Amino acid sequence: MFVASFIVGHGTLESIGAGLVAILVLAGLAGTSDQGHIVAPRVEDPLLSLAAAAVAAAEVRLLKAPPVFSAALVGALGGMLVRLVAGARDHHGGPIYVGAFVGGTAAAVLPSFAWVLFAGLLAGAFWSVSREAWVGIGGKMGTLALGGVLISYGVAATLGSGGSPGVPLDAGGVAGAVLVIAALAAPATGALAFSAGWGPVLGSAVPTALFALLLLLAPGLAGGHAGALTVAWFGASFVGMTAPARLPGYVVLLPVGGLLYGALLLEFGTTLSGMGGTAGATALIAVFAVRGAVALVRGLRAGAPASAGA
Repeated sequence: MFVASFIVGHGTLESIGAGLVAILVLAGLAGTSDQGHIVAPRVEDPLLSLAAAAVAAAEVRLLKAPPVFSAALVGALGGMLVRLVAGARDHHGGPIYVGAFVGGTAAAVLPSFAWVLFAGLLAGAFWSVSREAWVGIGGKMGTLALGGVLISYGVAATLGSGGSPGVPLDAGGVAGAVLVIAALAAPATGALAFSAGWGPVLGSAVPTALFALLLLLAPGLAGGHAGALTVAWFGASFVGMTAPARLPGYVVLLPVGGLLYGALLLEFGTTLSGMGGTAGATALIAVFAVRGAVALVRGLRAGAPASAGA
């Protein structure tokens, strides 16, 4: 994904920049000692994800609602319902949000509704078995959703019923707005999710749904670029889902992570655009890159006294 989206088809300087980000991501991965582990799946997780994917996809394909608004609305409603329904647990909001991402997949990618449901089921299963891995790392949910979509698309394409991914995101003329929005969305989400006690799902989904609704009702505010601006907020909110314990210097580094996500979004290729979960996977890259930068700085500081003494 990284090579196809950030290196192939880009200029030399862009490719070098992407290579540097990749080095930071690898450092971030290497520095994450508590990776977690695979656990036994829960039956309800794939079913919740499938249901969320079905609802979000119906909104997009039947009601012609914007994908980001649909996914965020399903995530917000699901996150609220699991706090109200007897027997439900707050962690059930996770597979619902994952399925909502899947449901936002463009019809050009998965023309058949059945393949979207299959992707939702897969993504929910991935979430279930990996729910104790990378806990507190923003973008994990979207990455799992993208995994389900990619596999579903691969099977569909093999059987001759797949679409054609590559729906470019039009951000022409609004690069500055994308960066500002991304830098604001990450800390806003973190504040709601952890300081206000909303939890990561509601902290991301509710503001995103409201922001997307605002641009839907007042399109003039976006200047014809509502898609790019809502994706900027949406993906940066996943960065904001990162737990404070995962980012030393949280107050400063969270907007930095959002800003990096915005920069990656602007350079994102068309290879995977239109696939649900792409924004989340990009956010995951940004989070691990920031963690990698922190790990490298710490390593340099730790080695400085020894080098001076030598």
